[in-house]
Amino acid sequence: MFTKTPIELLLKDFSNLLNKCQSVCDLVSTRRYNENLAILTTSEGYAIAEKAYIRCDQNTELQTKEVEAFVNAFDDFYFELKQVLFHDDDDITSLKARLSTMQSQYEALTQSFNLL
Repeated sequence: MFTKTPIELLLKDFSNLLNKCQSVCDLVSTRRYNENLAILTTSEGYAIAEKAYIRCDQNTELQTKEVEAFVNAFDDFYFELKQVLFHDDDDITSLKARLSTMQSQYEALTQSFNLL
């Protein structure tokens, strides 16, 4: 039924997660962003992350240092995003740096699985 491997599915999930993170970063970087849309996009991203975490738990070949590095980069981005959304900390520069780290970790992850 499914022809994609767990690695391909995980990379697809992480690509979607990275896209959601980029979208929400773009949203909150604007001067007057729609808070509800930002929260909805954040929620969608977190749901993708949770699905990917379950996939990793079920497939030991996905439990690599590169996967862990990407997950940690997402966790750092998500924490920073919550500061921007729910507190008075508007450190957009730091948020963008966290997103850049996620992008770098995703590239390293795809290289580690030889799926560029």
